[in-house]
Amino acid sequence: MAVVREKLVPVASPQRIPLESRPLNAQQVTSIAIAFLKSLGHRGGIKPKRVFIENQRYVVESDVGKKLLAKVQIDVDTSEIKEYSIEKKTEEAPMTLPVEPKAILIMLGLSVAVSFIFALIDLQSLLGGLV
Repeated sequence: MAVVREKLVPVASPQRIPLESRPLNAQQVTSIAIAFLKSLGHRGGIKPKRVFIENQRYVVESDVGKKLLAKVQIDVDTSEIKEYSIEKKTEEAPMTLPVEPKAILIMLGLSVAVSFIFALIDLQSLLGGLV
């Protein structure tokens, strides 16, 4: 058997732009910010909330756990982290009832039970005779 070797012709590949010259997008900036926060020791519970550009810097806001809010500023041109802050969240508490739902159900159940007992002993007719 004869081995046939074909000559490989290089195919013209599309021009690739180096990563350094490509502008960053929101997904890349978010990945950079999350990696940075993880390197600081915040392993789990990092949830990005929003990304926006302010003064030639991307600002990534992320929830870190349930009680912290992180803001990481990344330079648009150099992809360097210029500034960050981690603060306690200051969220307004959702509007709640002064009485718990469990207490409301208990009161409702008691009122139904008392009405049923009054109907059984016919207390209303006794009270009607007194008046």
